[in-house]
Amino acid sequence: MESIETFFENASALETLFWVIAIGSSVVFIIQAILMFVGFDSDSDFSGGDSDFDADGMNLVSVKTVACFLIGFGWTGAIFYPHMESKVILSIIAAAVGVTFMFLIAFLLRQVLRLSVDGTFRPEQTVGKVGEVYLRIPGGNEPGKVSISHCGSVHELLAFSEEEIETGAKVRIVKAVDGGSVFVCRA
Repeated sequence: MESIETFFENASALETLFWVIAIGSSVVFIIQAILMFVGFDSDSDFSGGDSDFDADGMNLVSVKTVACFLIGFGWTGAIFYPHMESKVILSIIAAAVGVTFMFLIAFLLRQVLRLSVDGTFRPEQTVGKVGEVYLRIPGGNEPGKVSISHCGSVHELLAFSEEEIETGAKVRIVKAVDGGSVFVCRA
């Protein structure tokens, strides 16, 4: 096997370019992976806007997708360079593989982002559920309190009712009144 120095001295400019892109982008990708696993994951887009992913999804052109394009392009070109006569066709195939890698990683990252869960509690989520009066509801415009179990945790909400409902009674949430209170009726 020839030494690296001899290999690059005998290689054409295109073959050297493929190898430099392949090795350089692989190093960047490995660094990104290590940083992601230790919790320092940030991705910038080239739109001049935010860094990191936002709730809408991920842009097609980001550091991760460009790195994946370069990996696909570089390694395809470097590996198939000695086996293909037409270097133009090789470059087109390498670019196609790079674009495929780019779209594939963008698709996979979008799927991962869809797995995220918003754990924010909203009283609207309790409509139709049964809870228990925690603090007597006097009725009318005077609130009481109800406790309701939702997604594995118990929440205490201000509650209004047309009629008086005593402590310990079961109630059904009819509607959310505002950010922290509900309207209830006997269950």
